[in-house]
Amino acid sequence: MTQAYASMTQQMLQAFQSQHFETAERLSKMILRLNDRDLAALQVFGISLAMQGRVAESVAPLYKASQQDQRNPELLSNLAKAQHGASMYAEAILTYKKLDRLNPGSPQILTDMATALAKSKLYDEAAVFFNKAIAIQPDYFLAWSNQGNLLAEMGFPINAIASYERALHLNPEYAETWTNYGNAMFDLGRYQEARLAHERALELSPHYAEAWSNYGNTLLELKDPRDYVAYQKAYALSPDHPFLLGQLFSAAMSQCDWKNSQDFASKIISHAELGEKVARPFILLQTNASLKLQKLAAETYIKDRVSLAKSNTPDSPKRIEGREKIRIGYVSSDFKDHPVGILMENLLKTHNREQFEVYGFFLNTPTGDPVEHRLADAFDATFNLHGVSDSEAADLVRANQLDMAIDLNGHTSGARTLLFARKIAPIQVNYLGYAGTSGADFYDALIADEVAIPQEHKAHYSEPIVYLPNSFFPVDTSIPVGDLGTLPSKASQGLPEAGFIFACFNNAYKITPDIFDVWMKLLKEVPGSILWLSKPSPAALLNLQKEAENRGVHSSRLIFATRTPARTEHLSRLRLADLFLDTPNYNAHATAADALWAGLPVLTQIGDTFAGRVAASQLSALGLNELITHSEGEYVAKALEFARHPLILKSIRQQLEENRLDSPLFNTKQYVENLESLMIGLISKASPQ
Repeated sequence: MTQAYASMTQQMLQAFQSQHFETAERLSKMILRLNDRDLAALQVFGISLAMQGRVAESVAPLYKASQQDQRNPELLSNLAKAQHGASMYAEAILTYKKLDRLNPGSPQILTDMATALAKSKLYDEAAVFFNKAIAIQPDYFLAWSNQGNLLAEMGFPINAIASYERALHLNPEYAETWTNYGNAMFDLGRYQEARLAHERALELSPHYAEAWSNYGNTLLELKDPRDYVAYQKAYALSPDHPFLLGQLFSAAMSQCDWKNSQDFASKIISHAELGEKVARPFILLQTNASLKLQKLAAETYIKDRVSLAKSNTPDSPKRIEGREKIRIGYVSSDFKDHPVGILMENLLKTHNREQFEVYGFFLNTPTGDPVEHRLADAFDATFNLHGVSDSEAADLVRANQLDMAIDLNGHTSGARTLLFARKIAPIQVNYLGYAGTSGADFYDALIADEVAIPQEHKAHYSEPIVYLPNSFFPVDTSIPVGDLGTLPSKASQGLPEAGFIFACFNNAYKITPDIFDVWMKLLKEVPGSILWLSKPSPAALLNLQKEAENRGVHSSRLIFATRTPARTEHLSRLRLADLFLDTPNYNAHATAADALWAGLPVLTQIGDTFAGRVAASQLSALGLNELITHSEGEYVAKALEFARHPLILKSIRQQLEENRLDSPLFNTKQYVENLESLMIGLISKASPQ
């Protein structure tokens, strides 16, 4: 047996040295059945597993080997790398510390240990070891590169860029540094520079999945439709990359590529149910995910993103008692020509400045657009937090001693959730920008109404729900209906002179194949009718035309409206449509409010989630419950009734015009008074008695 054992060991070592890892694995397992403590077999078994991509499985045999030979640097190094690769960061740190004792002052070991500490979110300790590594070997590019990752994760993108640039000076051929450099540029809103950095990473490493994913994120911000291709390439290389599937699904929906998107949606839901990091919370709003699942996905995302900020949070700020005015801070990346910016401009004009001081914290790269300028003038004080690190931004906000901080982003693009995780005000509120739960426990309230979030839905929100008496949605009434002017001609909008005009100006990603089936059915049932849509990307436009043809509807019956230079012009042309058809999973929000203000009836099918109940919230406050349907069949029947019976639709439009004069939906003064009363109630409840 001894001779056979020795022969098998020799064969195993030969297979391993020849990089025949499957053979080496098989032979090492045979040896371990004979002697489960064979040191060489344990090491070969572990490394062979790791080399085949089975990193998590490799930890156990390598650890068992290390227990027999605790002073073998090569063995400990392999174990530490396996532990790190299996996300066992606490275990990896202990192994790196053993290595550091055996080989003190090694910049490679110090860098690897710092990286594991950073992954464990022990950021201060990680910084110490990066600094040690750099002090010992200033030209060690990986120490500079990984230090950049640490600084970026801590919310210091400018410092991270300096560290990355030092790393790239030392080694310009390292793809990982390039893509992380691009991410830091992305965080600063320098998207063109980010794009170039990711492209350089992909030149160096064309099969680098994370770089493709980062590239896709940058192209998305640049509104470059190639984001879909980038996400597809990333997914083909690494389908389990965190949150990638959600980005891929969203890109497919934005291009109306329904052949793939529905399969992606099913996978998102099945993986999200397991608590996996499969999609950012905003993506779930675009699917038919339940409220329960939306909350789970948001909690998963929050757990991944904000544990550090919470662990480093100072004592919660205390309200300054006896101050003459209540100080409110609105925080947003959308204080510009964006629906949230437009709605806030209208709201701010009516805030009671004798009772409130209203501060604006701008998160976005300055655009210079007129809305941004007017908003800057509308606040009592403004602060630009763009490019400011999370800790410095939080300190700046806290220094202003707010009574309440209001997050207008939630989980939308440009959000700075980490600021709220650090507790920047005694009361923190989730409001307006995101129609869903944050999944966090550091918001004291989410503002809604009893249609958008019925009492029986409250359990599916991490925040306490506080209700406004009517719709929570603040409609923009800044352009009086009388100022809309003469009705534009249909020809000026590319519309036919005759025929019923169905319209939907929602973003393309809200259009699902199911609702498109319904719309095409309506076009077939109503001869001469057309569907007037907001013009999407060229790819989405072509896909929608193909989908119409596939359903037996000539593509010429889809008319696409181009963006108008002025809101007045857009609101004015909405009056040409006969009926606005809402999308079910994710309703029209500001788009529905605009249509109703212009006098265009909105037909909605009320859903089971916040995002799918916003139009119903508006219609309920307007007193037009007959436009709220509860099933697809009712939705179709109502649409056909309005299209076939002009007098019934005329009556609805007259009712809309009459209700517009005294409806709480369009009474901005009353809305703001209700909002201020709600704010006072929250502050009073939290104040010491």
